[in-house]
Amino acid sequence: MLSRPTIVDARNCGPVLAVVLRAFEGGGAQRDMILLVNALAARGVQIVILCLRGDGPLRDLLDPSIAVVEVPGAKIRYAVPGLRRLIRDLAPAAIVSSEAALNLCTLIAVHTLPRHNRPKLIWREVGSPSIAQHRDPYAQNRVAYRILRYLYRYADRIVALTEGARRDLRENFAVPDDVIAPMLTNAVIPQETAARLARWDGESGREPGLIVSVGRLSPEKDQRTLIRAVAMLPADLPWRLAIVGDGAERAVLEAFVRDLGLTDRIVFTGQVADPFAVMMRARVAVCASVYEGLCNAIIEALACGTPVVSTNCPYGPFEILQGGRFGALTPVGDARAMAKAIAAALRQTPDRAALRARGFDYTAVRAAERFLEIMGGLDVLPAQPSGPLAVASAS
Repeated sequence: MLSRPTIVDARNCGPVLAVVLRAFEGGGAQRDMILLVNALAARGVQIVILCLRGDGPLRDLLDPSIAVVEVPGAKIRYAVPGLRRLIRDLAPAAIVSSEAALNLCTLIAVHTLPRHNRPKLIWREVGSPSIAQHRDPYAQNRVAYRILRYLYRYADRIVALTEGARRDLRENFAVPDDVIAPMLTNAVIPQETAARLARWDGESGREPGLIVSVGRLSPEKDQRTLIRAVAMLPADLPWRLAIVGDGAERAVLEAFVRDLGLTDRIVFTGQVADPFAVMMRARVAVCASVYEGLCNAIIEALACGTPVVSTNCPYGPFEILQGGRFGALTPVGDARAMAKAIAAALRQTPDRAALRARGFDYTAVRAAERFLEIMGGLDVLPAQPSGPLAVASAS
């Protein structure tokens, strides 16, 4: 783990890129943003993080060289004035935010500045917009999506994690193609984890019959279908299920497991600091989601050479698994089809090298390289190699 970074005086930062975060907590969208800025900082980008709250379990992941400034107000509904002042004083070349409500907040803060003081505005679309506007677990994001459908055109770039999200934005939100920048990768695997996995033989520590599902315990993740699926597995097939994560649905799901008489085979672990350690033990990883922006858990499993069974939900799983080439895809909500795919995966011998190679398409280093290309297309990178991006320019 990296040491805890120090909050610094914003006036001394002089960043090229400002990153808006709600807090150092949450799921994949928050974790991969931190891994991305770490990789960008390693390439020489001067970054400041503007956060509504400076605490949270993901704080220790942040490179201590990256400046952190807390936005006055602490909550999104109070944050715009303080965020606007910080953006004005810091004068970053570009600013990026990721969640719908934060995107709206950042848009207001940026566009109420004088035109000559505005940074380039980059939004990361980490969800499936058409679905998330109705089913996002956070009410403020659902409301924000419905407002943003009229405001997407005011962003300088919208970074889409998947081709499906790009189509969604273009066809259903009238976002011009030249505004959307597809990443088609993500900062899921940090460099130190990549090195650790490269040293591992791919088999040591595996637990026979262990099925793992990692994700927020929330309706859109649909762990209920997963539980129904494992209850249908053949009686002669040994298995155990670890449901990793926490959320509002935990008590309901635990009660469902008790009702099915499966408490001896299904365990709820809560959140874990290192999802790769869990995937290295698993025999099969399962995603039962109704929709996904990308699904980092699938990538984490592949990077560990762990076979994947996933619903064919919008949009990430189909693209990551390349239509079933690197894992099984089943219809959303179909417990019987999922049970059949899990049983097959438990009985087969996987090509771990092929799975790991696919997972390694999603390293923080690759994501940083792509994000630098996007920033370069906005003319926000220094032209001279002596500037903040000297490392990136020279590599």
